[in-house]
Amino acid sequence: MQKDVFCTPICPFHAFTCYKNALIYRKTKRGLEAFCTWTGEPCIGWKCQFAGCSKHALLPDGTCKFKLEKISGKKEEEEEFSIEEEAKVYEKQVYGKIKDKLKKLGARIDDIE
Repeated sequence: MQKDVFCTPICPFHAFTCYKNALIYRKTKRGLEAFCTWTGEPCIGWKCQFAGCSKHALLPDGTCKFKLEKISGKKEEEEEFSIEEEAKVYEKQVYGKIKDKLKKLGARIDDIE
């Protein structure tokens, strides 16, 4: 996995949050630095137990969902089905559930169809 897909305290989407409210940003010679006032050290990012994402994009392995989508170039979209196809699938599911109950009641399934 690429290094730039991991969540960092200096988030380009401005979504990284510290649930301990201990995160401050400092300007240093190297640039902007995230600093934890609770530990008194630089912020360790997604590895911290108080790290989170205000846009709910932080995945459990530390990757950012927004960065993954940006790299892949497209969002994961669900397959779109037509209404008729969805109705057929739903009808089969419901018919399967009702079929067993009708057998118990003694009704002929062929007469119903």
